[in-house]
Amino acid sequence: MNNLLWNNKIAAKEHAAVRTTAGWYYFTHHIIEVEGPDAATLLDYVYTNDIAGLAVGRARYTLLLGLDGGAQDDCIIFRIEDQKYWISTLHRPRTLVALTANKGDKDVDFRSRTEELDMYAVQGPRAKELVNAVVANPVDDYKFFSIHDNKLGDIDIKVARAGYTGEKWGYEIYSAAENHEAVEEALRAASPEFDALQVTTLDVMAYTLATEAGLVLVPDIDRSTPFECGMERYIKWDKEFVGKEQALAAKDAPKKLHMWGITVDQKDARLHGGPYGAPVKKDGKEIGRVSKYTFGFTVDKGVGFILVDEGSIQPGDEVILNWDTVAKVCELPILKR
Repeated sequence: MNNLLWNNKIAAKEHAAVRTTAGWYYFTHHIIEVEGPDAATLLDYVYTNDIAGLAVGRARYTLLLGLDGGAQDDCIIFRIEDQKYWISTLHRPRTLVALTANKGDKDVDFRSRTEELDMYAVQGPRAKELVNAVVANPVDDYKFFSIHDNKLGDIDIKVARAGYTGEKWGYEIYSAAENHEAVEEALRAASPEFDALQVTTLDVMAYTLATEAGLVLVPDIDRSTPFECGMERYIKWDKEFVGKEQALAAKDAPKKLHMWGITVDQKDARLHGGPYGAPVKKDGKEIGRVSKYTFGFTVDKGVGFILVDEGSIQPGDEVILNWDTVAKVCELPILKR
């Protein structure tokens, strides 16, 4: 990403609200509902983590692998009822293809509910106070990765304790899409008491907070395997799942790449991330590419991830990005709390 966020005062203010008080924003992921007697069986096979063992009202982060064992998606799966699940993903078409390909004669149905549901994220040190101010039942005892029925006025909602900002206190409010004005108005009216702000900048919602916190997604790992990027912990090896044989082969193979964090003091650095990200050089030799880059307002530096040859660098080293941008290598997460 070509990033010049450092001088964006609105983004800086919204980012700071999430880190110091609370910020809220509309950022609905795609929601796929999977329901039926064989819902757990299908999801447990399609995804790498333990889905069948998930208790009602709890959620789990997991991976979707391709037939080659490579990561295709990462998502959160909520068990809403005994035979009903929600998949929260950014890759709806890929998810529906995988479910369809593996359904067979299983007694299960699935459909997208993305257009029917809105999700508002409320994140930050005072997020719990803000949510409690607008819902009927306090969320104080909600465990991380849990989801509960609640009410906002006379509106039926679900509240999950979750988030993609790296903050300890984070919640997601799910409601029928037609109630979006009521939800927004309630959050907006309660915000001044907690010095909370509505976050309107997409880069803050999707990049700056998460990158500081070292939250790696499947698009960030690009050419690497889950084992080269610290995502192996989301794989449950004592069950069958799509791509398991190939994943085992990758697990046992020597690691070729390693993901590190970087910080850049040059605030106006222009760097691209992704499959064709800026080259990373050490001692004049190209050793990898930038996977993601943005500005970290909390640390007041450029922050990002790089994928480089295994063993080529270590924390504290300096590398050159593109032709002349100096970056310092660090462990993830970049923002130490």
